[in-house]
Amino acid sequence: MQHILFIIISLALSIIFFVLGLVYPILSTKQSLFGVGLKFQEVRLFDSVKMFFNSGDYLLSGIIFLFTIILPIVKFFELINRVFEFIKFSKRITRILHALDKWSMLDVFLVALLLLNFKMDSNIIVMELKMGTNFIALAVILRMILSYLIDEYITNLKEQNNG
Repeated sequence: MQHILFIIISLALSIIFFVLGLVYPILSTKQSLFGVGLKFQEVRLFDSVKMFFNSGDYLLSGIIFLFTIILPIVKFFELINRVFEFIKFSKRITRILHALDKWSMLDVFLVALLLLNFKMDSNIIVMELKMGTNFIALAVILRMILSYLIDEYITNLKEQNNG
């Protein structure tokens, strides 16, 4: 019973971290010239999708939207379903949903891609990571650990029922 309670609490925390990662800025940029601040901007994940879309980078915008927003949401639903079994999926669909775990690191990669896109080695533009990046990283790491723990929990449950 303690194991499932830990999984549920951890799953709730991971979802909260993910939502906070979407709400809070992932980075900020500050442009200055001779110490005088010219422009300050905080960028959220949704802002980056809009920015790339508005600049004509539709593919990059779509990839960021799909792999950092849509797939994590689908993965959270899949994890919740594995714990509570609201819907019985076929083995094929289950394998596809398990394959989403392998794309979790793409979240981190895309945040790094955003940083590289903005980053310029210059005294004029200064980049700083913000809390949103930490929340996204925590959500991804916790979601990956949870996927493993849920698999172990389900395996142990099946062994107890068969034995």
